[in-house]
Parts: sequence; C-alpha cells; structure tokens
Amino acid sequence: MNKICKFSAIALLASSTSLMAQTFSGPYAGISASVAGFGTEASKSSTGQATVGNHVGTSHTGAGPVGAIFGLAAFDVGYGFAVGKGTTVAIGATYTPMEADFSGRSNDASTGTSHTFTIKNPYTLYIAPTFEINKDTAFFIKGVYSKADVKATGLTTAPEDLEGIGGAAGLKVMLTKNAYVQVEAAYTVFDSIRATDTPATQTTNTRTFTANDPELVEGRITIGYKF
Repeated sequence: MNKICKFSAIALLASSTSLMAQTFSGPYAGISASVAGFGTEASKSSTGQATVGNHVGTSHTGAGPVGAIFGLAAFDVGYGFAVGKGTTVAIGATYTPMEADFSGRSNDASTGTSHTFTIKNPYTLYIAPTFEINKDTAFFIKGVYSKADVKATGLTTAPEDLEGIGGAAGLKVMLTKNAYVQVEAAYTVFDSIRATDTPATQTTNTRTFTANDPELVEGRITIGYKF
C-alpha cells in the first residue's frame, strides 16, 4: 500500500509538471500594439567645395540628436518548446506592416536638394526562454535580431538597410486555456547607416549623411491565442 501511495504521488507530480509545460508550449499567434521611441545622433559632413554661379561655399560638418515617438502595430507568431520543468523556449517572428517617410533639405551654398528616406517592412526574429511562475503566468526574456528596408530619393548613394540586435523582457498571462495577454519592454540598437549626395551642379562637393547607432525603445502589449 505504501509503494502504491508513493507511485501515485510521483505520477501526480509528473502529470502536474507536464500540464504546466503544456500551458506555454506549442504554436501561438498574436497582435500587438506598442509605443515606441526612436533616436539617433545624426550628422552631416561635406568634402570639397560647393559652387553655384560665382559663389564658392566652404565645406563643413554638423551633428545633432534626432528622435521621434510613435505607435506601432505588429503580428507575432511562434512556437514554444518544453525543455524542462517549468521552462519553455519560444522561437518566433514579429512583423510590422508599416511605412514611415522622413524628408529633409540640404543647403550647402546651393539652391538645396530634397531627400526622402522611407523605412518599411520591419521584422524581428527572436528566441525567448520562458520561466513559469505558476500555471497561468510566466516570465520571459528575449534575444532579438531586427531588420527593416530603407529606401531613399535625391541621393547619389542610398543607405543600406537597418539591421540591429536587442533584447526584451516581460510577462505572459493565460486568460483562458488558449487566450493570453503579454506585456513587455524591448530595446534594439541598429548599425549606423550612411548615404551620400553629390549634386550634378556641384561635382566637387560631396555630402555624407550618417545616422549613428539608431536606437529603438518599445513598450508593447500583445493579445494572442495558443493553439
């Protein structure tokens, strides 16, 4: 009888652990909304001289912070793998169907040249170790890789696409057997991007525009469904 009781207790514990693992494992999909802050130290440098008519401009450099706060919406999909007692590892992707335009005008002793930068189709790939607090709540951390397309007009050499790495941390709470809500804070730093402009009327003057280590900070909430 004593052996039967011990066996029953072990089976109950194993069953409980299995149920907890199943709570946060398996495929899932969600829709998220976030408030994001984007910032960079932007700079412009000129080489050579700008000549318009009888006027010769001098080369110069300049730099200053640039930032913006905006809202984002995204789709999130992934799969959680049970790897141990109360622990899963999720692998997923987030896609933001957005297009943002930034325009500017340079006036290096000239009539000015208009430039438009377009950032679109940003996505993130991530791995997220997840640690269960109880049967309905888990804490997670993320390692992320992010990329976005960058297009430009009015420039001799367009910038490369944005690429960056970052991390996030948050809580995932099951509202029902399948529905969940997730809140997280995320940070991403991107590689610096550069572009050049050599106006046709100023072939001896080249301007280089640089966004130094752009940073993105987000506060995000996700409503999702685990299949």
